[in-house]
Amino acid sequence: MNGPQTNSGQLASAESFDEIFEMVKSAAERTLGQHRAGLTLVLGDIPNEVGAYHEMGSNAIVMNRNLLRIVEKVASSRSTRNSYVFMILLHEYLHSLGYADDGQVRTLGKRISEDFLGPRHPAGEMAVKPLDAFFPDLPKFVAFRDKREFETVGRFDSSSTPYIA
Repeated sequence: MNGPQTNSGQLASAESFDEIFEMVKSAAERTLGQHRAGLTLVLGDIPNEVGAYHEMGSNAIVMNRNLLRIVEKVASSRSTRNSYVFMILLHEYLHSLGYADDGQVRTLGKRISEDFLGPRHPAGEMAVKPLDAFFPDLPKFVAFRDKREFETVGRFDSSSTPYIA
């Protein structure tokens, strides 16, 4: 079992949603003792007030593609961008485990992030603070334009589905 410093370094250098999500699942299982397999990640054009969502009972996490693109532009480093992705995926993963209350999910997200990545890690702080505290230029970007386009990320939750190429 890796410690927070090792986990933080691995998150900073992660190169895919799949790598980050494997860390999310490990973090949640370590802290809560709960696990869920078989989730799909969809990138979609949804309003910028929504970072992502998970419909209870479904197997999909839908992440805001436009907000992700903005974060990629304004993030000071890969580490910061990956912290954002970790926090968003952890939040929705907790919903997929049955935690419905957003306040409870934010508190759990901070606790899990701190246990896994260390105290005061940006991912834990992002769980409970507004995004513009980390990305002050966020409001400068163009408002949401719904193109109603969605794309499924090809390799995601791969440890749960090793038979899919």
